[in-house]
Amino acid sequence: MKLDPIFSDGVIFAENRPVRVFGEGDGPVTVRLCGAEKTVMPQDGRWLAELPAMSAGGPYTLTVCCGGERAVINDVYVGIVYLLAGQSNAEFTLGESSEPESNYECDPLLRNHFVKRPWLDPDVFGADDGWRAARADTVARWSAIAYLAGRETRRLTGKAVGVVSCYQGASVIESWLPKNVADGFRLADSELMIDHYYKDYSTWNGNGVIYEKMLSPLAPFSFCGVIWYQGESDTSVPEGRIYDAELCRFMRTVRSDFMDPGLRFAVIQIADYDQRREYDPEGWKIIQRAQALAVDADGLSSLVVSADVCESTCIHPTHKTELSVRAAKALLD
Repeated sequence: MKLDPIFSDGVIFAENRPVRVFGEGDGPVTVRLCGAEKTVMPQDGRWLAELPAMSAGGPYTLTVCCGGERAVINDVYVGIVYLLAGQSNAEFTLGESSEPESNYECDPLLRNHFVKRPWLDPDVFGADDGWRAARADTVARWSAIAYLAGRETRRLTGKAVGVVSCYQGASVIESWLPKNVADGFRLADSELMIDHYYKDYSTWNGNGVIYEKMLSPLAPFSFCGVIWYQGESDTSVPEGRIYDAELCRFMRTVRSDFMDPGLRFAVIQIADYDQRREYDPEGWKIIQRAQALAVDADGLSSLVVSADVCESTCIHPTHKTELSVRAAKALLD
């Protein structure tokens, strides 16, 4: 029997949503949590057990039994869980941000799970690190958005908060889509930003690569919301003309894969960037407009505006605090 990496000590499950536990194994598998129990049979070596939705609380113990094997997962909570996905501004660390170190806090009920990037060995953190509780001496290496949005959610709700960090710098949206879907959005190489075909980024920027290697293996874990921060690598004018359709398709795909048609997204609009304004202003602006169009068309997402709270002198704004607060509030409203 093998549990998927997200199921480790300290895991936080999303409140008021089905608790789904999954992995590999042969023979009947029994999952128990908070008095609920489910026995399932694997199909083609994979199994999925779904327990009823639960209210916030903990700590609990999750047990999974298969044949003579028994896995015990301790320090389990039910609370608010976000998926953070995107490129370098999603990955941008707290230590790189303008947030003062004196504000870093230890909080055992604010936890981060890092999705493994198979092309980085070793990564800063990885799935094998499990769920890491916030500690003042380690959160500098967390994503700034993950920590700051999580901290704000803790402040507003008092519930356990988990963030699953799934990001890759310089990633294009086509890599986040299933390959067959991304293949349908065709542009000539001359119409694409260099990030699509730059040699150093080719490991992860093929159509469907991040979707296959990082995103889809998380499904169908339940989330309370998704924070999406991506778009800088798709800022040619031709890309901007299709980006809203791609983003809408991405959101629909995530909702389908994670079995939650009402899953909400906080789409962070890329900040203004002076350098692009000087030599190619339209490409940058068209992505900002496309993000707003996608949110309007989607009906279940919120646009998190960044231009008024992030500096425009750098492609990676250091001011992430107010932006993260806005993202958290957008998903809680």
